[in-house]
Amino acid sequence: MSKSNPATESLFIELYAKHEPSVRAFVKNGIFCQHDVADVMQKVAMVAWKKFANLDDPDLEFGKWMCVIARYEIMKFRRGKSRDILILSETAVEKILDQGCEEYSTRIKTLEFLQTCIDSLKEEEKTLIKIAYNSNTLIKVFAKTLNKSAHATYQKLQRIRNKLADCVEFKPSTEKV
Repeated sequence: MSKSNPATESLFIELYAKHEPSVRAFVKNGIFCQHDVADVMQKVAMVAWKKFANLDDPDLEFGKWMCVIARYEIMKFRRGKSRDILILSETAVEKILDQGCEEYSTRIKTLEFLQTCIDSLKEEEKTLIKIAYNSNTLIKVFAKTLNKSAHATYQKLQRIRNKLADCVEFKPSTEKV
């Protein structure tokens, strides 16, 4: 991006933060090593920033556009690695990535609905989910702070996961993705 201004930078950062988790999940479909995923995501971010001014309607197109960038970066990465290790054929990877791009909107809607389901949980359940997925705290350690056994805490976590799965699975038909 040759000319940047605070409003453009702010919009890019906002859209990138919103779509990054889904694009990262997409990248993980084509690259299996976490360090390599981070490298590819960094390249995706750099390319997206450089070409952001060329995007006609960022609010509507940003996520899919980043998936296209990610697809090219994944293929470039895999071509570079193909000499080093045994990997899937380029055709097989392209099919996987094409399907991932096509399903992007569905994944976004599902994630948004999952967030609605999480918001409907009791505070204690939300806290347990946050500890399980967003922190480095072990469930065993967290269980001790609650004066509960690790087994009981894991069971509680499994019940919450089941509740969330049911919520997403049986959402009203008007909200089906």
